[in-house]
Amino acid sequence: MKRKKFGRRGLALLLACTAAVGLLSGCSAQSGGGKLVKVAICVSGTTPAATALHEVFKPMVEEQTDGRYSIQLYESGVLGSEKVVYDYTRSGIVEMCVVGTSMWSETPVMAIPDFPFVFRDVEHARRCYQGELGDYITEGIEAEQPVQLLSWLPNGARAFSSNKPLAGLGDFAGQKLRMPSNPIHVRLAESLGANVVIMDLGEVFTALEQGVVDGQDNPLSTVRSEGWFEVQDYIYDTNHIIASLEVFAGQEFWDSMDEADRAIFEQAARETSDYAWDLYIDQLEADKQFMTEEGLTVTELTAEDQAAMIEAIQPVYDYLDSQYEWAPAVREMIAGIE
Repeated sequence: MKRKKFGRRGLALLLACTAAVGLLSGCSAQSGGGKLVKVAICVSGTTPAATALHEVFKPMVEEQTDGRYSIQLYESGVLGSEKVVYDYTRSGIVEMCVVGTSMWSETPVMAIPDFPFVFRDVEHARRCYQGELGDYITEGIEAEQPVQLLSWLPNGARAFSSNKPLAGLGDFAGQKLRMPSNPIHVRLAESLGANVVIMDLGEVFTALEQGVVDGQDNPLSTVRSEGWFEVQDYIYDTNHIIASLEVFAGQEFWDSMDEADRAIFEQAARETSDYAWDLYIDQLEADKQFMTEEGLTVTELTAEDQAAMIEAIQPVYDYLDSQYEWAPAVREMIAGIE
């Protein structure tokens, strides 16, 4: 398994180098007669988001613009990390990107998708992102950054996994959990009693295999696609954060289009969002079943345990309220969305 993963990473590195050389050498803006639109995607091609971009966004834009645009999708972060390709998009090096919330530190409203336990379930999260909450965040980021946020895609409902028993709040005590370099995630794990180890996603498999960390939190689809299920024994399906991906277009690229073409890109992005959420919701139970079939113990979060967990992570809400004066109002807004 490790040999196979090394091969995939080696291929990704080769593609990244090739793509970077092409960008830096000033490759042609035309492809097959249409303007080349490079879309940097931070997730793998097997995810609902990437699948929807391939099956909906690319063909719809190319067909409805009569080939004036040629969409080139670069998956699995081959053009760089989320922060790098977001910067590429802002500066016009690439036309578009699909990333998570890596820009939260400079655009505070982008921290909202990482707020814990604000959504009732995945369907509620979808309605929020595609509705009032999404509009609120979009207005905030477009007012500050040279980008257009075209639509919201699912990045997954986060669950905990571990190679030590993990089936309730008391089991977090003393566990070494990998967390991303994000103060919300770090404080959440610490509030649950875990010891936090911050590391990049690419280091997680080896760290789990060698016992450097006991577990981590990510969507089950990521546990599956990254092969972590081979080195984990327990899943605690908490869905504590239901994360998003955003489809961004750089302002320079956006301003180069006429109104009719912008409308096509916007409509394609909305239909891509619908398709991606449908795919993601359909695969949720299949991912749980896959974990069970692979021998992992999957424990669902009960209403009582969720209430206890929310009480335990009160320091996270205190931190958010101290950092962002609008945080309580945003949580109230989300709670009011049916």
